[in-house]
Amino acid sequence: MRPACTRSRGWNALLALAGWLAFAVGAAAMDNRDRDLAQYYHTAWTVREGAPGQVTALAQTSDGYLWLGTQTGLYRFDGVRFERYRPREGGDFLASSVASLYAPPSGGLWVGFRYGVASYIDKDRATHYAGESGLPSGTVYALARTPDGTIWAATFNGLAAFDRGRWKPMGQALGLPGNRARTLATDRAGRLWVATEDVLAWLPKGGDRFRIATRDVGRINRIAEAPDGAIWVAEADGGVRPVWTAASDPQTAGPSLRLSSAGLLFDREGALWTPTLGNGIRRVPRVRELAGRVVGPDDPNAQRFQERDGMSSDYATAVIQDREGNLWFGGSRGLDRFRVSRLLPAMQPPGATDFAMVAAASGGVWVGTKSHPLAHLGLDGITRTNLAQAITAASRDPGGSTWLGGPNGLWRLHGGEPEMIAPLPYPDYSGVQAIVGDGKGGAWVSLNRPGIYRYSGGAWTHDPLPAFANDPAPLVLARDHRGHVWMGFARNTVLERDGARDTTYGAREGLAIGNVTALLDDGPAMWVGGELGIAAIVGGRARMIVTRGDPLRGVSGLVRDRRGDFWASAAQGVVRIRAADMAHALDDPAFRPAVAVFDSLDGLPGTPAQFRPLPTAVVADDGRLWFATTSGIVSIDPADVPRNALAPTVFVRSITTDAGTWPATAEIGIPAHTERLRIAFTATSLTMPERVRFRYRMEGIDTRWRDAGNDREAIYTDPPPGRYVFRVVASNEDGVGDEAGASTVIVVARAFYQMPWFYVLCAIVVALLIWAAFLARLRRISVELRARLQERHAERERIARDLHDTLLQSIQGLTMRFQAIANRVPPDDPLRVAMEGALDRADEAMVEARDRVRDLRTSVGESGRLDVALRELAAAYATEHTVPVVVTVSAELRHLDGLVRDELYGIAREAIHNAIAHAHASRIDVELRFEGCDLVLSVRDDGRGIDQVVLRDGRDGHWGLRGIRERAIAAGGVPSIASRLDGGTEILVRVPAARAFPGHHTPFRRWWRRVRVPF
Repeated sequence: MRPACTRSRGWNALLALAGWLAFAVGAAAMDNRDRDLAQYYHTAWTVREGAPGQVTALAQTSDGYLWLGTQTGLYRFDGVRFERYRPREGGDFLASSVASLYAPPSGGLWVGFRYGVASYIDKDRATHYAGESGLPSGTVYALARTPDGTIWAATFNGLAAFDRGRWKPMGQALGLPGNRARTLATDRAGRLWVATEDVLAWLPKGGDRFRIATRDVGRINRIAEAPDGAIWVAEADGGVRPVWTAASDPQTAGPSLRLSSAGLLFDREGALWTPTLGNGIRRVPRVRELAGRVVGPDDPNAQRFQERDGMSSDYATAVIQDREGNLWFGGSRGLDRFRVSRLLPAMQPPGATDFAMVAAASGGVWVGTKSHPLAHLGLDGITRTNLAQAITAASRDPGGSTWLGGPNGLWRLHGGEPEMIAPLPYPDYSGVQAIVGDGKGGAWVSLNRPGIYRYSGGAWTHDPLPAFANDPAPLVLARDHRGHVWMGFARNTVLERDGARDTTYGAREGLAIGNVTALLDDGPAMWVGGELGIAAIVGGRARMIVTRGDPLRGVSGLVRDRRGDFWASAAQGVVRIRAADMAHALDDPAFRPAVAVFDSLDGLPGTPAQFRPLPTAVVADDGRLWFATTSGIVSIDPADVPRNALAPTVFVRSITTDAGTWPATAEIGIPAHTERLRIAFTATSLTMPERVRFRYRMEGIDTRWRDAGNDREAIYTDPPPGRYVFRVVASNEDGVGDEAGASTVIVVARAFYQMPWFYVLCAIVVALLIWAAFLARLRRISVELRARLQERHAERERIARDLHDTLLQSIQGLTMRFQAIANRVPPDDPLRVAMEGALDRADEAMVEARDRVRDLRTSVGESGRLDVALRELAAAYATEHTVPVVVTVSAELRHLDGLVRDELYGIAREAIHNAIAHAHASRIDVELRFEGCDLVLSVRDDGRGIDQVVLRDGRDGHWGLRGIRERAIAAGGVPSIASRLDGGTEILVRVPAARAFPGHHTPFRRWWRRVRVPF
């Protein structure tokens, strides 16, 4: 499917018109009818190159595709690749053998099949028509459109018109004689021409009846209109001929070609092209000049091109001219294209090589070779002379004298006739490698012998050139505007001779040209060409010119055109460098001028000669440039270089991944895990598709445009998930492009592990793992704390035993002995009273000591419940001290942590003891309850309270309050002691439920216990 951003059909039509106008303007400078058919650039595609065989019809749609109808199906061609076409929408074709094609200017393509089927293709959607749509049965020979928009079909069973989605037979209704319509066409006036088995007739624009043009018809295959309005036909038996003109005898419109033809076409310049059924193709450049004549198969006025000349097949059946001016022929073995090349091949004798060229005074060039007579080459062809001697060097003086040199001597041209001047000084020598006139009637000559020779006054003189150690012979010679003789040598040396003074230029002067093979005088500069490029000698110094891209190599000819641009024969081909760029390069050594290259695609045969004969580039008097190569001679008019002004239409063809290939649409999704993404694209520029250059960019991945050159595929590795816009633009061989190009949206799917929910899940899993590790750590710490608590309990019991078995027993024994002594003292004795008081205090100390020992030994135990232990503690204190201790428990304590349980029990016991011992309380309340997410232990009394200083700093020698705080912190809780004088005291400890009930008392569990319904 064509991307949405490509040009509209209307825009394509405007560009096609602009391209035609540009072509027409260029053609005004040179009428291509003057070219011989052999001077066209020909390319053949056969089955070996992927082309289909048995081509029966050709058409070009407004998007630039060339369509080929064949006996086995429909194909389209972008200039590089043939693609068998199957519509993506509307179903496959109802038939396969294509008989006709028609591409309306408004867009789309009509396809006529054999056996009564037609289809219309628009944007890869096909609509098919057969008998149920009213289309007559039999082959659809031709399709055309009249100005009112009606589509007409010539079928085996008559003429039909397409109206409102249906076909209607129209032959009898419009008075058309005959039962069959063999072919049809529309002319520029809007007339519809139809050929039947009986007549050739035409329907006026807007008319309702056919008019008979002629009844003298055979089996007409094609109808065409000439530039002068004459109607021509191609008959299977009678050949090609004009049959109707508006106001004169048809025979005055042109000749009759006695050829078995399947079609005909008049190109934009009026030349007639016709494919034949077995004799290749024929071209008649000027048909009006042959009016009334009968042209047979061997008539030279009908230029021929056959299979022996390179045609894919002698059997050709279809011909069209595309929007760029190229001529296309379809035949039994493939497809052929003829186009106007930028370099015009010269008509020269076959097998000629080693061309010695020199400009001719009458235009064109004189060309001498080793094996053919001296000849004059011009646009009008070749003119031979009677000089059959081998020529190996030629030059022309500013005064007009033309010198020729060869193995048998020197010649000079007078009035176009060669005149023998002198034999060479060495008769056994094989030729002359350079020659230049001395301006005094003589010439300087370089032979393949050391030194240089001069012919003057009827005699030869030899100059051994003593300045050179190897005494070489010059490869090229030139005279500048001052009369100085310049000599170019092998091994990077140039010599300038001013009379008797020689100046040598080499590496020391900056010359790095290698073997010198070209010299060009240009005022203050002498330009030098050689195997390593181009240099300029100015002011006694040489400056190398470094061009952009690949450096020039093998420059064997160097000239300037009338606009001052430089042209050179180089290893890459014929190259052009703008004059402004050369001047810039002379001023700025860092500047690199751009080079335009004309190579084999431009019509250059072979490569420019790299050694002899030299030079290989010549400027003719009419300004045309001529270049000699190893395989022929070409010319070009620098003021009229053909230019393709039509921008190529760009398409994104397909998307390929490891999972498969999809045709490109406006938006396409590709699967996750795509390791390699291939995007195929193309452009319909049919003149030089090899030089179409592409740039592409994937928005979202690429930060800049990528230059693809002429590659038609973009590759991306491991594209990340996301939505991207792929854009591609193209330019033709002349750099004309459409910046809109084509685009498609590519959505790379995410793998499951790249989805947002997966990241959330991973975050949850990680959090759970961290939480599990945290809980495991808490459990480990709890176990360690529990073990330490057991050790502490064991140590407390040991201390309690030791105190009970040693200290308390010893004190008890001392008390008893002291009581026995006191009993011996009379009761009223003051000493007795003091001793009794001391014993009472000793009893109190013993009681308190026993309480402390009991505290050391007392523990809730591993399996004891805190609420039961608190109630037992309250009962014990109430019995011993007659102070009521009320215990209230509203919390579920089944899963209370052992450490928390023991610490809370110790806090409660310490608080009760302090309240009884120090506060003189009359009531003590102990409460266990939940407040929010906390387990709260509260011990309140109504005693006398605690002084704020004692509450803050504690009492010297007493550790009760500090112990309460330490126990609360050890249990993971927060202690709070509130007291005021004469107002009682409340000790409050808050322990988080998660700490008090690890793993058993989360908020969720509490909520679940509230809402669960027992089964």
